[in-house]
Amino acid sequence: MNIIGIHGAVDWDPHDMKSLNMIHDSGATLFVDGKHVRSIDEERLSRRKYDGRFPHKSIDYCLGDIKKEDIDIVCFSPSGVEKCHKQSIMKVISNTFHNIFPNAKVWFVSHHLAHAASSVFTAPFNSGSFLTLDGLGSGLWNLAFGNVTRYENNSIGYFDKNKRLFRTFRMQDWVATNSFGDFYGTMSNHIYFDKFDKDPNHYHNCEGKVMGLSAYGKCDIEDIPFTKSTEDSKEIFDIDQYEFGLPFVNFHHYRKVIDDLINQGYSPEDKARWLQKNYEESFVYLIKELKKDYLEDNICFAGGCFLNISANSLIRSLFNSIHIPPYPNDSGVHFGAAVWASYKSKEIIEIPYNIALLGKSYNDKDIEEAIGFKDLRNIGEIKYNKYKDFDELCEIVAKHLEDNKIVAWFQGRSEHGPRALGSRSILMSPSKKENKDIMNSRVKHREYWRPFAGITLEGRGYDSPYMLYSEQVLTDDVPAITHEDNTCRMQTVNDELNPRMCDLLRKLENPVLLNTSFNDNGEPIVESPKDAIMAFKNMDIDYLVMGNYLIS
Repeated sequence: MNIIGIHGAVDWDPHDMKSLNMIHDSGATLFVDGKHVRSIDEERLSRRKYDGRFPHKSIDYCLGDIKKEDIDIVCFSPSGVEKCHKQSIMKVISNTFHNIFPNAKVWFVSHHLAHAASSVFTAPFNSGSFLTLDGLGSGLWNLAFGNVTRYENNSIGYFDKNKRLFRTFRMQDWVATNSFGDFYGTMSNHIYFDKFDKDPNHYHNCEGKVMGLSAYGKCDIEDIPFTKSTEDSKEIFDIDQYEFGLPFVNFHHYRKVIDDLINQGYSPEDKARWLQKNYEESFVYLIKELKKDYLEDNICFAGGCFLNISANSLIRSLFNSIHIPPYPNDSGVHFGAAVWASYKSKEIIEIPYNIALLGKSYNDKDIEEAIGFKDLRNIGEIKYNKYKDFDELCEIVAKHLEDNKIVAWFQGRSEHGPRALGSRSILMSPSKKENKDIMNSRVKHREYWRPFAGITLEGRGYDSPYMLYSEQVLTDDVPAITHEDNTCRMQTVNDELNPRMCDLLRKLENPVLLNTSFNDNGEPIVESPKDAIMAFKNMDIDYLVMGNYLIS
């Protein structure tokens, strides 16, 4: 059975093909007979960051040689608060999918159920509970497709893979903007755009930027108004309003907080610290309250809130096992839709061991075509060597890195999700403090405070294959990846997850590298060899490694 999961805006008017702009991270995922084939976000192919348009390119990429007529099920997960009537929604969706996949059944899965499925079916344990937390949720789509709640902003439930049990418990009816995700997002947008950037294309990444900025806040958190213990206050976080007695954001009050912070003249750094600390307190309190009665010791999390690595790190000790997929944001929604449809079709589900690398891999022919692509010749001469022995290539690259050179690394299947995890990366030595500034200003063209992750071999005191937690740095020999608060987002790899990256790390005297995504500021992570060469020539990078090719 051929099943494709889809997330993205539907073209409202088939005559002018206008799409909604409020949806982000559209994409597609293909399963064949229960086995995962490919996943990708539209932005990687359209080269438009956070692209939320209908994922035509992603669909073609995932299908490969499979004809659209041979798709059996399309599982669509909508999101966003749509400004139309139920009948209009149904008509548009029906027309869209039957035009593309004439023989397919069209299924729908709610946004947060897709989030949950993306985590549950990639978890290393067979039973437990799950929780999703994000910003807005499914909105009017839920009304259209018969869900009970008006806004399914967060979901909790239980699962048992062996018994094929998947039960959800939805929160009581509420206003969509009363959520942890919206609280953090709204405050982040104020903090970031008020001072640093007016480009609306950067809107969706403000949370990550402000999280990094918060480490630079020098004021004492208690000195800023409206900062109160979550357990003692019902002003910002209303503890008693909802069905399970959980704390959710008081929308009207935090709007007042924003206005007051503007008027008080606090620096962006201090505002960011205030936001992060308030968020962490409420986040931990929520998880602890839920754990008392609802969450088991094996827990799956999903939703954009779980990209906040500082908050994630505070709850690790509360559970026996925590699983957060490498795509907890909306990148995981089309994957979750496809795996959910496979589950409901009673397929035996097969997912790759490395759940982060779900895109294509490219061969020598693809690389050589990119090197000789005529449209790239105007960006300068491309010199390259091909090595038969990859071990020899690693020796050379390791020496370049120890000589403080900057190396772009393009190997194997592309990552799925918002972070580079050793497949589409830019690498540099972490041993010099100034390398952080070099990478931010010279290479990535981004703000001075943005931290960089580290990548190292598994078994060196860390366990974070998807870069979702921060660790306290206990050494002074990696200053370029040590953030202002003395933490680091360390990623670990092993020979099953990423054998080629392991080969490179073993060639280094100290097997740790600065690892950042292979893209310029405001650009998506590169997908194809052509993308890689274009980015390499347009950025200040010394070497590019693609497969067994060393390009300079």
